Amino acid sequence: MSETTLSPTPAPGSPDPADDLVAMRNRIRFYRARAEQLQYALDHRLPIEQAKGILAERYQIDIDAAFELLRSFCRNNNMKIHDVARTLIEQPSEGDRRISC
Repeated sequence: MSETTLSPTPAPGSPDPADDLVAMRNRIRFYRARAEQLQYALDHRLPIEQAKGILAERYQIDIDAAFELLRSFCRNNNMKIHDVARTLIEQPSEGDRRISC
């Protein structure tokens, strides 16, 4: 066996395995953070979509008008749209009193 195959240090010009490991860890951190962001967005978007459907059916309006109603209510009352949507889904009768034109 030659000395180069047993040498723990890479030959000049060859990539350093430690650099590859660092790069791989950075990619894993990046994709883990991205997955968490996407999950957060999904978790918050679903109730809003459900609330839009409830409002559209209840007031016989289209989805865009339902979203505008929800958004306007939240802005006028300084509330988060996700929180209002959750309330509307979980307690429809209470939500009906809170969101009115």
